Amino acid sequence: MTAITFENLPQAVKELHDKIDYLLGARQEKPETDYLMEVDQLLQYLPDHPARQTVYQWIWKRSIPYEKHGKRLYFRKSAIDQWLANGRELTR
Repeated sequence: MTAITFENLPQAVKELHDKIDYLLGARQEKPETDYLMEVDQLLQYLPDHPARQTVYQWIWKRSIPYEKHGKRLYFRKSAIDQWLANGRELTR
C-alpha cells in the first residue's frame, strides 16, 4: 500500500469509492422474490392502471392469471409479469 499524499488523494478517494460500490452492489444483487398481490396492489402495478371493474372483468373472462385462497383473490407477480410479456394473452 502506498502512502496517500495530497497529490494522489483524488485517485485514492476514487478507488475507495469504487471498492465500496462494488461491495454494496454485490450484496444488493439478490434475485427479486416472487410475491402475491391483492387487487389494489395489482391496480398500481399494472402499467396502464386499469379500473377495478376492468380487472374483475378480466377475472370473469379468465384472461388474467389469478389465485383464489378462500374468498380472496391474489395475483402472483411472476405470473402477471409473464402475462404482460406475452401481450396479455388468454390464460386458462
